[in-house]
Amino acid sequence: MKRGYQSIFLLAIFLLGCLAQAAPAKPVTLQIWFTEGNEQFQIIKDLVDESFTPKTGIIVEGSVMTYDDLWQKGLLAMASGETPDVASFGSEWPAEFGVRGGLIDLKKTFGKEFDELITKVFPNQMRAVEFLGAYYGIPVRFGFAIAYYRTDIFKQNGWEYPKTWDEAKKLIPKMVVKNTTISGPDWYIEPRWPTIMQFVWQHGGEVIKEDHLHSGLDEPNAIKGFKTLVELYKDYKLPQSPTPIQAFSTGEMSLMVAGNWRYTALQAAFPQLNGKWKMELLPGAMVGGKLNRSAYNGGVPFGIFTNSKYKKEAWEFIKWFFSDEVQIEYSNRVMQKIPHYFFFSANMNAAAKSPFPEEDVKILFAQAEQSIAPRAGLGATIICRRFMDNAIMRCLLQNEDPEKSIKQAAKESNDELQSKYKEFKRYIEANLKLK
Repeated sequence: MKRGYQSIFLLAIFLLGCLAQAAPAKPVTLQIWFTEGNEQFQIIKDLVDESFTPKTGIIVEGSVMTYDDLWQKGLLAMASGETPDVASFGSEWPAEFGVRGGLIDLKKTFGKEFDELITKVFPNQMRAVEFLGAYYGIPVRFGFAIAYYRTDIFKQNGWEYPKTWDEAKKLIPKMVVKNTTISGPDWYIEPRWPTIMQFVWQHGGEVIKEDHLHSGLDEPNAIKGFKTLVELYKDYKLPQSPTPIQAFSTGEMSLMVAGNWRYTALQAAFPQLNGKWKMELLPGAMVGGKLNRSAYNGGVPFGIFTNSKYKKEAWEFIKWFFSDEVQIEYSNRVMQKIPHYFFFSANMNAAAKSPFPEEDVKILFAQAEQSIAPRAGLGATIICRRFMDNAIMRCLLQNEDPEKSIKQAAKESNDELQSKYKEFKRYIEANLKLK
């Protein structure tokens, strides 16, 4: 009798095991923190439900939040260990989170797949997500500076669009006579750090060196770029404050330096100007016999949290979303469903098929190729930008010598960069295996 009970017990265990094996595995659900908007995320969710989940079985859920909220919640989540799987970030944030151990090194983790994926990314985009050889994000879209000019006003006055700032210096006095100027509504032509970066890059300089620990602002090419910018404000009287976009309509600002996202805004706000304006690459500088028309850009990268239990699945999502077909479809849908919204993919193949007139796509693509993302410099990055702002203000308000002023900014930046390196040294050594 006892042996019979044992047989029944063993049979029950066997049957339970079979049932457990036969039961379908619980589907993986990825949690994503998204920093764009509810409408944009819903379009991503629709695409996920249509193609990603049916193909992979992976479910995607998410929360939409502001950049400020993500920064604070991200740091707290890292400290508690309760992070989502994936998040979209500000341009250089992945390096900040990654060095602290919060995000995985995508290159180290996914190797050849990562290398293949980034061949589609515009040049100089990956600078913002890299720190000492580790890559913590993949940019999926980005904004950059570009020029818009009133072709009717230029034609009426017999002006040629200036390809260099030297040509612009010759044009500006003629523009002043006609009560018009070069300016912009954004920070791309103000006496502030993004404009300083553009002029430094255009003249062959660098803001933060490749080692991430030293400023390049005290080197000859950077100094030359800074001097050129100061000269435009002091000697050629370019406006030092943002000029409302309406001035482009009235003609008071016939050459506007602004973000690429202004493209759809101009079309919507000023239909009377249709056929009277064009986009063009920024004026630049000749360096080594070549014209450099670099523009500042800021991307929206996706990264994977170290605490994610589903890193492989999270990578599958990023690969899927960055694929040519999904980026093209997302670009089309988001601009169809959200009035006057602008999207330009960081995927070169998708960007080349943006839903704009072919001539405009060529200009956007060409400027994107010459746009540069700032190099990450840990927590010092924001402070170093303040040093650049202070440097140009000393020149404009206190008449300080530009070379002296930018060299002071370089020294202050070096001190701050190296101070931050010491502060984060234990994280860097632990996460990047440096000694």
